[in-house]
Amino acid sequence: MDKSINQIIKSAIDLHFHIGPEIIPRKFNNVEELIKNIKGKLNGIVLKNHFYPTTPFINETKNNSKLKIIGSIVLNNSVGGLNSDAIYAASILSSKPIIVWFPTISAKNFLEKTKYEIAPEWVNKKDFKARLSKSVNGIYILDQEGNLSKETAEVLQAIKKTNSILATGHISSKETKKLIKKAINIGVKKIVITHPIYQKINMSINDQISLAKKGCFIESCYSMYSIDRIPISKIAYQIKRIGPDNIILSSDVGQKFSPNPDIALKIFCQLLIKKGITLRMLYQMLVKNPRLIVEG
Repeated sequence: MDKSINQIIKSAIDLHFHIGPEIIPRKFNNVEELIKNIKGKLNGIVLKNHFYPTTPFINETKNNSKLKIIGSIVLNNSVGGLNSDAIYAASILSSKPIIVWFPTISAKNFLEKTKYEIAPEWVNKKDFKARLSKSVNGIYILDQEGNLSKETAEVLQAIKKTNSILATGHISSKETKKLIKKAINIGVKKIVITHPIYQKINMSINDQISLAKKGCFIESCYSMYSIDRIPISKIAYQIKRIGPDNIILSSDVGQKFSPNPDIALKIFCQLLIKKGITLRMLYQMLVKNPRLIVEG
C-alpha cells in the first residue's frame, strides 16, 4: 500500500463530527453547508449532536455528492436519556446503521468532573445561563447493586435490534467495562470506545487493550490534542500499544474555531507520522477500520 496522506484522507470515514443547529455554536448549522465544504475531500462522515438525533437533518438534505453521511443519536437528557424508543425512532429514518452514543454531557461521570453542564465559554453568549452540573440529573448506567440498570439493558437490546453501532460516550471506565461485557454477551457486533484518553474518562491503557482484545475499536481523536491538549506523543503511544487494527482515528471537530474535518485529520496524520506512525497504519485506522464499522 503506497498512498499519500491526501489519498488516505479522501478515502477516510470520519466517525465523529459535531453539527448544528445546537446550543453550542457549530461550524456548520446544516448538512448542506457541510457537504458544500467537504465534498470530494472525505469518503464519509458521521454527524453527531449532543441534543438531537441527526438522522432528520440528513433526510431533509439533498446529497448529490458521493459523500456518505451517517446519522446518530446521543443518549443525553434532551432525548430522554437511556431511551430505547428514541433509538428506534432515529434508526428507522436511516437506511444505514446509526451510531448510538451513551451519555456525553449528561453522563454522571462527566458532570462530576466539571462545574457546568455546558461551559459558558462553549456558548459565549451574554443571555446564556449555564446550568451548574450539580443541578443536573446525571445519567448513571448502573443500579444500586452495581449492575446494569433496566433502562441500560433495554437500550442495548434496541441497539442490537436496529443493528446500530454502540459508542460509549463520556461514561466512566467502570461503567464502560460492565456495559461492554453485557453488549458482547447479547450479540452487539460493533462497538467503539469513545476517546478513552479524554481526561474526564482517563481509562488506563491496560483496560483499553483488554477491550480491544474483546473486539472493540478504540477511538483516538484530533480534538484530544487540539482542544484538550493531550500530547501527540501520548496519542502515538496509545496507538502503538493497542495496535492500529483496533484503533479508529476521528476528528471530533465541528467547533466554530476548529478546521474542517478533512483538514483536522490531515494535521492529525502529519503529527502522528512525526511520532513513528506509518502511512499503512493511518490507512488502517482511517479507512479500513471505519469501513468495517459502518459497512462491514
